[in-house]
Amino acid sequence: MEEEPLSKSQLEDLTYPCPRLRDFILDDNLPALGSPPGNGHIRKLPKVDLGTLVVLPLELLQALLSHLNLYTLTGFRRVNRRAIEAVESIPQYKAVTTHARNVLRGILSIETGQWISCETVYEKLCTAECEECGDFGGYLYILTCKRVCFLCFSEGKRYLPQRRSHAIRKFGVNRQILNTLPCMRSIPGTYSPNEKKCHERLALVDSESAYRAGITLHGSFSAMEQYVSNKSAQKLQEFNRRTSQATAEGSGPTTRRLRRPRTEDLFDGRSGNPMRFMAIVRMPWLNRVSQELDDCTQQKSLYSNSSSAYSMPGTIPDIQLLQASVDPEDQSEFRILVDQKFVKYLTIDPGLYDVDDMCFGPSLISMLPHLPPGDWNEGHISHNTPNGRPHFARVTKAQLLGVTNLWHPLQIDHLELHMGQKLRSNVYEATCPRFNSTIIAKFARFAWERPQLDAETSAYQWIENHQIGPKFLGHLSEEGRVIGFIIERITDCRHATPEDLSLCQLTLLRLHKLGIEHGDINKHNFLIHDGKATLIDFDNSTLYSDAKTLDEEFQALQEELRDTSGRGGRIVESDAA
Repeated sequence: MEEEPLSKSQLEDLTYPCPRLRDFILDDNLPALGSPPGNGHIRKLPKVDLGTLVVLPLELLQALLSHLNLYTLTGFRRVNRRAIEAVESIPQYKAVTTHARNVLRGILSIETGQWISCETVYEKLCTAECEECGDFGGYLYILTCKRVCFLCFSEGKRYLPQRRSHAIRKFGVNRQILNTLPCMRSIPGTYSPNEKKCHERLALVDSESAYRAGITLHGSFSAMEQYVSNKSAQKLQEFNRRTSQATAEGSGPTTRRLRRPRTEDLFDGRSGNPMRFMAIVRMPWLNRVSQELDDCTQQKSLYSNSSSAYSMPGTIPDIQLLQASVDPEDQSEFRILVDQKFVKYLTIDPGLYDVDDMCFGPSLISMLPHLPPGDWNEGHISHNTPNGRPHFARVTKAQLLGVTNLWHPLQIDHLELHMGQKLRSNVYEATCPRFNSTIIAKFARFAWERPQLDAETSAYQWIENHQIGPKFLGHLSEEGRVIGFIIERITDCRHATPEDLSLCQLTLLRLHKLGIEHGDINKHNFLIHDGKATLIDFDNSTLYSDAKTLDEEFQALQEELRDTSGRGGRIVESDAA
């Protein structure tokens, strides 16, 4: 009897997305690995036995050793060659050192081995699910040996280790209690997708363990909170007393040395907090029955093998967040790039994700539901009524409109550009192999920006070769349609000041002689360089304006250059590109 093929929903239940994040966790900061044991080295036969342990059958000895904590186990392994053989014969130890060697290295490096046994690590190796959400957990939190996914460990409070002083203040415990809890000493290095550098070894304690210890000590959560509140009030009162005393005595330097006691929690930062990544290592999944390794990259993909869908059939697509327009009260819009080739536009209903997560590319990508298969370019994500999880409510292949006035002979695909500094939400410095110097790219990120780009493209045609604005270098396209343009980058320039009135007037007069009203002559739209003024931002320009309108704009120039409100200055929306 032939088995029926799995449906899409069944396949989704059996597979997991594997976000390609440069997460900078403990793995990335461990010392370089030397040659593996036995590589060109002949180990001598043991000459000394294990003393009284030799009376135990090997199976019983292995079972006992597998339940020792890793600190004790590695200490036992150093006793003699026979001890090395005994430890390396443990099936669980073999599996862990073969498939998750960095887990052991990480545990020993941050000194958490006394709370974790080899048997526990092996059990986590043979478990695929995140202990928080049930999705695939590709990481191990090695303070308490819990398998987690990126989203859970980067957001959950229990996976943020605390400094010892903070744990004492927050949970009302003492140092003697902290010494009994899972704790660690971090490895200096670079942590979190934000690549934050940490140069010191930090003494950290497991947050959940400290929380439970505080409740046990005080009897209840409310009692713990009351104790912490009273303690903070006492410290603040003492600080105020000492400050007043020092001020009354006129001891200024003493006052400066007094440090105000901290009464609020430290800023978390979630996936940007490096301490969240100091006890995290990558963890593959070992099938206990087949003893085959699966790190989730070999799961069968949901995505089409058609060349019109993705460039790498049979694999999880590579997703990059290009631009975002996040609105906490309305739909948010996102422009993503799939497999370095296909652009897709997503809208997400409000309330599905935290605003901070939507503004941070790696977090958003890790939370997105599976991209539906097929050839589509617009998708909408909303609540799935049955299970409450975000899902794609619809996807469509829309005929996206582009800039219509294609007057310049050169068109450049957006994939040819390497985007650099963001100047505004839709304006970037960029480099391109076709040009020898940095250029400026301005484009419509979303449909509602296209009319402005269409108008500005026409304006550049009107002023071509009139020394009014930057040189227009060509149209910028995306999958066949034009979404913007590229212009030359004006170097060694500054914004106009009232002293530059005459230079700005000359440029504005040249524009007005063509019958064009600029429409926004604030001082930030005049770039002063090489003894002249160059106008930019023509998206509000109008051709064939009457003389009165042009004269009013000219007369307003002096006042615009004096304006100190900041109007027209650099404005960048929340954008996770």
